[in-house]
Amino acid sequence: MDTKRLIVFGGVIVAIVIGVSFFSPKPQAKQTEGEVKPIVSVSTFPLYEAARNIAGDELEVHNIIPLGGDAHMFSPNPTQVAEISNASLFIYNGAGFETWAESLKNTLPKTTQIIDMSQHVAMQKSEEEHEEGHDEEHQHGAYDPHYWLDIDNMIKMTQTLDAEFSKRLPSKAEIFHGNAATYIGELQKLKAEYTKGLAECNNRTLVSNHDAFGYLAHSNKLENISVVGLSSDEQPSAKNIADIIATVKEHGVKTIFFEEMINDNVSQTIARETGAKAVPLQPLENISQDELKSHQTYLTIMRENLKKLREAMECR
Repeated sequence: MDTKRLIVFGGVIVAIVIGVSFFSPKPQAKQTEGEVKPIVSVSTFPLYEAARNIAGDELEVHNIIPLGGDAHMFSPNPTQVAEISNASLFIYNGAGFETWAESLKNTLPKTTQIIDMSQHVAMQKSEEEHEEGHDEEHQHGAYDPHYWLDIDNMIKMTQTLDAEFSKRLPSKAEIFHGNAATYIGELQKLKAEYTKGLAECNNRTLVSNHDAFGYLAHSNKLENISVVGLSSDEQPSAKNIADIIATVKEHGVKTIFFEEMINDNVSQTIARETGAKAVPLQPLENISQDELKSHQTYLTIMRENLKKLREAMECR
């Protein structure tokens, strides 16, 4: 047996070689000749962003969800399950965002440790109601899972991963702490931009086709109205659409936001009926190939979102 593997005796993890961490390196991720990078597998783009900024060159971070896909509808294939099983650490969003993860985690090998990030952030209650005909497989729980759109939660995610990585790989803790401090500084700057940028606006109503922006709205004192609930595969009723149209007209809303990676026909219909513009807003559940090629990050996309919000709400 490789002396750098961890052996479990009676539930107590013992390292054979002094200094070997809780990470169990896998041979697929080589760092330098004879050295191996532990693999960290994550389930969303925001988790990937936080993890890679902390890990630097010390860990191999993989986002298992294919680019451009609807994260709500994703379910891993056998190859992706094998990739997760090969990781030393699997970090998932939680709060019902990945129904597949709740069942998969019970089948993973003991060498793959698991973190449910929703247990480490400030959650807010879901306001969606269960409607007849909704797909149970993608039903969310009592809490809204889109917590990364509150920048304070993104900071909490970074702090959590810093602590978890450092605990499992103490020889690299100083590097992780430094990387985390740098990234948190960038997130704090972003939060200040949002606070200032949305302080004085003529309209504070955010209307979107998918209820992904509750945290963004709540943290910036905006009113959040969505056509469908937390899951992007929901279909709105005719009454729901009529109510949204009436609300848009009543509040003088000039922009309807939609998520580009899901069908936006309803948003376009509401925009036509009300004379509003339909504008894409990125909820950061995933990114497209084009966004990857142009080196878009959580920070750059959030700044682009802020620009669109300021224009739509006529902020000064």
